[in-house]
Amino acid sequence: MKPPNKKRGLAVLLSIAALWLSASSQLYADGPAGAYVLRRNTLKQRIGGRGVVWAGVPDYGFEKDFYYLTGIRELEAVLLLVPGPGPDALFVPDTRDARRVREIAETSGVSVILPLAAFDRVFANLPAWDWSLYFPVPTDGDDPALEFLMRIRSRHSYLTVRDLAPFLREMRAVKSEAEIALMRKAVDITAAGLSAAMRAASPGLHEYDLQTIIEGTFRVLGAERTSFPSIIGSGPNSVIIHYQDNIRRMEAGELVVMDVGAEHAEYAGDLTRTVPVSGRFTARQRRIYGIVLEAQARAIAACRPGSTLRTVDTAARAVIEAKGYTFNHWTGHSLGLDVHDSLAPDVPLAPGMVVTVEPGIYIAAESLGVRIEDDVLITATGCEVLSAALPKDPALIERMAGFRTLRGRYAGTSSSSGRQAGSTMHRKRSGPPPAFSIH
Repeated sequence: MKPPNKKRGLAVLLSIAALWLSASSQLYADGPAGAYVLRRNTLKQRIGGRGVVWAGVPDYGFEKDFYYLTGIRELEAVLLLVPGPGPDALFVPDTRDARRVREIAETSGVSVILPLAAFDRVFANLPAWDWSLYFPVPTDGDDPALEFLMRIRSRHSYLTVRDLAPFLREMRAVKSEAEIALMRKAVDITAAGLSAAMRAASPGLHEYDLQTIIEGTFRVLGAERTSFPSIIGSGPNSVIIHYQDNIRRMEAGELVVMDVGAEHAEYAGDLTRTVPVSGRFTARQRRIYGIVLEAQARAIAACRPGSTLRTVDTAARAVIEAKGYTFNHWTGHSLGLDVHDSLAPDVPLAPGMVVTVEPGIYIAAESLGVRIEDDVLITATGCEVLSAALPKDPALIERMAGFRTLRGRYAGTSSSSGRQAGSTMHRKRSGPPPAFSIH
């Protein structure tokens, strides 16, 4: 296919520019949308070509890269990044609601808002001096974004597709002060839900009862959804890393592992606590718990600028393996808009990054699983544990058992109510988590 006629494309571009100039771009840059304008401009400077970011579809999930660049949650929308300082454009399914269009423009800082049906026509006539298309190429072959990309490619075969994902991963890894404030809130909400469940756990309850308590607390405190499906594993289920059925009746003398996360303003929390169902650790449980707690402390001490996720993992693994145990997942992962923000194991940690630290020991023969997870902010001088207020010392956990005021209230929770609570909070993943990684 021949490249599009540049004269015709220039006319279209001038028309778009006229629309753009009718709004105050400086107002957007200086106002609440300024962060999104800055991110788009930074990205455009790095890629030097046109870019397209898709928002996703309802049945598959929302693409957080789209939110990172626009600040809006609008499924099936498309962001067109135009090279240079010119106007970017947003294509949305419905532009008939003038108030909604104005809201999108004010939030995103994009003043060219066009119908989604116009995307192909505008894209085909957009001039470019570099025949590259930057797009976050999905790794999942079933991702509808791949079909959308192939549709563009089939109509514009002269384009060379380049992956936008590495650029976005690098930018998203380091959080701004505003992002860190949102993450603090997400972690606080997650901790509050866990705290309520830690007080309520008792023999006779079902795993979904604790899920109901946790996710109900999330709702009350303003979380939009869970950041991943809640994991409530008791007894034999405590050793299953990605257990999500949450249907078992808890028995006296067991441990229950609760790995959960609240999503606030699109940012994820991700915490895990392991507690004795009866309120007291057995000697054996306390010993295993103590090993995991020591391993986590060593790993958190390794969280500092210049370190890596591999270094953090090695620190935790050394403690656990010295005691004759092991575990088959990474000690931590990056956290942000996605519960698994992508960060390679050997990338140096830097101030503004947020990671999880979550070692564990899983002994299937004893139905004994222990995992402890906190969310950690890398600072200029070391790190800050964002979830430090949530007890993890075994003595403090046992003390919480004396305040189980919710036990009677939730003891009769039905299976249907618990499962419904779980199913309505979490969104569908945009893809599977990385191998050997947990929440």
